[in-house]
Amino acid sequence: MNKIPKKVTDITGVKLTPGASAVCLGNGEHGFECCCDECDYYLLCFPEFDPQKRDE
Repeated sequence: MNKIPKKVTDITGVKLTPGASAVCLGNGEHGFECCCDECDYYLLCFPEFDPQKRDE
């Protein structure tokens, strides 16, 4: 399993917090443009859409 970093710097320079959408600076609510569409960790912010958990 890959380790999930606590902080990631987006290509735009915005500091992202994978899996913590409420505090992530790239969520579009903290004065920066929303980075979610291009984020490699997008699904971590929406665990209810995890197809593996649906099968369980």
